[in-house]
Amino acid sequence: MHIQEVTDNFSLDRIVPFFQPIMDISQETVWRFECLARLVTPSEQTFLPSEFLHVIEQQESVVQLTETILNRSANYFRDLNAAWNININKQDMLNPDLFNTLSEALHDYPNPKRVGLELTAAVVLENIDDFQSFAAQCRRLDIAIYIDHFGATPGNINSILNLPVNGIKIAGGLISQLMENQQTYEFVEHFTGLAKEKEISVVAVHVETWATLEKLKELGIRYAQGYYFSVPKPNC
Repeated sequence: MHIQEVTDNFSLDRIVPFFQPIMDISQETVWRFECLARLVTPSEQTFLPSEFLHVIEQQESVVQLTETILNRSANYFRDLNAAWNININKQDMLNPDLFNTLSEALHDYPNPKRVGLELTAAVVLENIDDFQSFAAQCRRLDIAIYIDHFGATPGNINSILNLPVNGIKIAGGLISQLMENQQTYEFVEHFTGLAKEKEISVVAVHVETWATLEKLKELGIRYAQGYYFSVPKPNC
């Protein structure tokens, strides 16, 4: 991790979205894209959020980071017929100005229903009332909501499935155990069945092998994301 490189060259102007496809494995087509923040320095080095978020937090620029990724992703996809998500955190969810930013970014947007926001299951379950208010505002703007990292921390299945969400991403830790752990397999199978009944899309993440992909098909999981399909790239 090149801390000095990050610190010396940090600027929100250097933050750009990289795009990773979420595949519809039943159709072998791209379903959506996840827009992931990357810092690209003048020397063309690329850094992950884990390598530069400390600088963002020191400068109290977390909200500005979300605005940057949102606006740049919206501009990139404006004339493309593709759906896309960005990640937000608790601070964003509680930020009363976020919906002003969304409204401005999506003003005259061809199809706002192509836009999605991802929140971790932990943040949502720890802030249910705030999330319900947040979700209501998203519905008014026709913005989709996806729960990320489901299964990474303990949580009641019904608590998640009763939320007003469009999709749920199963944590990579669970997906990696599908091949060896029958209990995990049965848990994911049970969860997937309940989600389908509620018409909630289920996405498997961190898919890295053909064998895992075949196991997902066996489970009836339709959507998947991971290096098996593509690493995040600066263009689609």
